[in-house]
Amino acid sequence: MASSADYFIGLDLGTTSVKACAFDRRGQLLHNTNQAYPLEHPSPGAAIQDPALLLKAAEQALQDLIRESPGTPGGVGLSCPMHGIFLLDEQERPLTEIITWADTRAEVVMADFSPAQRRELLRCTGTPVHPMSPLVKYRWLRLHDPGLFAEARYVRGIKEILTSAWTGQAVLDEQLASATGLYDSVAGEWSALALAAATAPGAYTKDEPRLPTVRPATHQLTWLPEVADRLGLSGVPLFLGGSDGVLANLGSGLLSPEEVAITVGTSAAVRATHRQARIDPAHGLFNYRMLDDYYVVGGASNNGGKALEFWQELLVGHFTSVGEFINAGLSVAREDSPAFLPYLYGERAPIWDASATASLQGLRGFHDHRHLARAVLEGVTDNLLAILRQLEAAVGTPHRLHVSGGITQSPAWMDLLAERSGRPTAVADAPQASAYGAALIARLGTGDLASLKEI
Repeated sequence: MASSADYFIGLDLGTTSVKACAFDRRGQLLHNTNQAYPLEHPSPGAAIQDPALLLKAAEQALQDLIRESPGTPGGVGLSCPMHGIFLLDEQERPLTEIITWADTRAEVVMADFSPAQRRELLRCTGTPVHPMSPLVKYRWLRLHDPGLFAEARYVRGIKEILTSAWTGQAVLDEQLASATGLYDSVAGEWSALALAAATAPGAYTKDEPRLPTVRPATHQLTWLPEVADRLGLSGVPLFLGGSDGVLANLGSGLLSPEEVAITVGTSAAVRATHRQARIDPAHGLFNYRMLDDYYVVGGASNNGGKALEFWQELLVGHFTSVGEFINAGLSVAREDSPAFLPYLYGERAPIWDASATASLQGLRGFHDHRHLARAVLEGVTDNLLAILRQLEAAVGTPHRLHVSGGITQSPAWMDLLAERSGRPTAVADAPQASAYGAALIARLGTGDLASLKEI
């Protein structure tokens, strides 16, 4: 039943900032606020964040939004990044920083997982075995600093920073749980198989750090009264929400495999929504629960716009912007250019190899900066298409590709993607898709929307 609310709020924590967005029932973005926070790299492979800074930024963004938005909010939904993990002691004080998705230090324990074990864990949990995965990070933390790990009583992710501080209970949603590599989203429980892999050769016992309670995305939380009052949200329902990637599909209205989302920002991702779990013949795709029997299947790449930025900065004497880099690259023929393997930052999909490296092949004396730009652009595009082909093998051929991120600022690159994929492409009409997906979860939770079929 529709409420008298004027807008619904989606709070979207990203890698380096949080956005609080107010949407009306038509999906129109009425107002948004933003607060930044750092991603620290104190040592090779490390990519960490301070939990307190994320919480402070999230609260400030909400307070600013409420202060600046007239009318009555109908509910708040939460969106958070996947794959983050940190440890807490008995008093719930952090023992580590947040070890984010971008942290690769757990690569040193990858050899502990055999190829057959990796396939079985992917089949069971829907998360590829990779240093990004909390499963692998858990094992690395356990072996890297056993003394510190022995002090740990809780293992948490980014969502639980919010739920613990605002409700007094560390609750995690199914979307983020299914991206940990530790959760069986079909059975709806923490996976004994994955927990055994994380702790081998020992066993997972009651002495291990406790994992959070898992609930559906539409689960309603109860504000601590003093928190709701401080944020200006007394009487406004709070809903658990989900992960940024899954909610981006929801917020874009992509609820069937016929419509595929391609996002190219710093990193890149190719995602489709499906009504079936465990559909990955190539053993190379993630499969995360959305809600009910909806799942999001796809692959994410480390080497999106970040690979172009690396080369643009390296060749800054020729290109003052990524846009110039792209246009110059497309001014020469692909056939006249070298080939570029784009794994500058290791890789997730399609190869799931954190130790992979980039390379140029076929470099000749007549090549100049334009040919290098063309090679890089083609290499990044080819990598996206390799993920798309894996996805098509799993869920069928899409009717349309919905493209978002920095790639949409380059019509020439959009044309290249359409030409090379053989699929119609369109700019996704959801500039804050993850935040809007979180707001839709709030509408579903309040009953303002009856089901996903109304989206």
